[in-house]
Amino acid sequence: MTTIQLTPNLAALIDEAGAIDSEVKRLTKQLDAIKARIKANGAGDFGGFEFSAKVIESERVTIDWQTIAAKFEPSRQLIAAHTSSAIVQSIRFTKA
Repeated sequence: MTTIQLTPNLAALIDEAGAIDSEVKRLTKQLDAIKARIKANGAGDFGGFEFSAKVIESERVTIDWQTIAAKFEPSRQLIAAHTSSAIVQSIRFTKA
């Protein structure tokens, strides 16, 4: 990891982004709790004073292809030939 010298503009951007990130996390947690209370009423259409909500129930099917493929005992060469990698950048904010 490279450490760079912060300019006042970059430091201000980091502080602003960190504050926004904190607020988004707080609001997301609040929204998830409210959604859970609405979903507890079951599927259907619900009307508020300004917005309406539709709770939809559906089945999600997940197939564990990795386990299925392992049953066929592929060689390391076959796995390597079909494996890719990429460099991904991410950012994480912590309160100083």
